[in-house]
Amino acid sequence: MAFDHTQRRWKISYSYPAPADAYWARDGLLENTTYLNNGEERLRHEEAAAIIAKQFRHEGPLTDVTVWQETPEERDQRMAARQRAEADEARGVHWAMGGAN
Repeated sequence: MAFDHTQRRWKISYSYPAPADAYWARDGLLENTTYLNNGEERLRHEEAAAIIAKQFRHEGPLTDVTVWQETPEERDQRMAARQRAEADEARGVHWAMGGAN
C-alpha cells in the first residue's frame, strides 16, 4: 500500500544525553524531532520514542517525549516543498548538482 502524502503526519520529539564533546548541547541534552512512519503513534509515547531513538542510535534515558499530529498549515508547507522538489527534478535540476545549475 502506498503512503498518502496528503494526510497530516504524526511527529515525535525527545531529548537524549549528549556525548561529552557536544559543546553545543544545552544542559547536556540533544533533541531529535522527526516523523513517525510505521504506526508508532498508536504506541505509548515512551515506546514510540524508544523505537525511533534506536533507529537514530540515540542512547541513554529519553526525556521530554512529545507526540503530535502536524497542523494543516504544516502539511500544506510540506506538500508545497514536495511539489517544488518534484518540479525541479522534472526540469532536470537536482539537489546533488552542487550549485552547478
